Amino acid sequence: MLALGSWIVLATALLPGLLVDPTEHEPYHWLIFVTSVLGLAGGAMWVGARRGWRRVIVMAAALYLLIVVVRFLAVWVWWQLEFASFFDAVRFALWLKSRVLIYYFSQGRLLDGTAIVFYEALMPVFQVIVLLGVAISNRRLRPAIFRSKLTPDSSRQAG
Repeated sequence: MLALGSWIVLATALLPGLLVDPTEHEPYHWLIFVTSVLGLAGGAMWVGARRGWRRVIVMAAALYLLIVVVRFLAVWVWWQLEFASFFDAVRFALWLKSRVLIYYFSQGRLLDGTAIVFYEALMPVFQVIVLLGVAISNRRLRPAIFRSKLTPDSSRQAG
């Protein structure tokens, strides 16, 4: 439910802007939108009880995290590496991002600030939770699957 809900919110937030002026947005926004469509497809597969939904959900979550991390490193961190260590550059980049949020909220641009908090902070956290949830559920299912595979064979041997 978390994965499906987060993808619905993200897709509905991005779609109007992308439709109004497709050339105004960066390739990053298009990649995120395509990823959200993939996540929506995985959610629809889950709701429809179709096989393979876990793979699609994991692929969408991992792709989203990869895109966000690569963009963060490329836009906010790399230019600082000439002046500071990697960890200092990351720390400074996070500080700068917090200043952007403070600016938006202090200027009364609540929707802009909330959007940034959602897709750059909450969405990555949601996707990590989804990946952990799928990993944990796979660990729980694996013994049950092996038992179900062993049960018919062992009953034939006993009979």
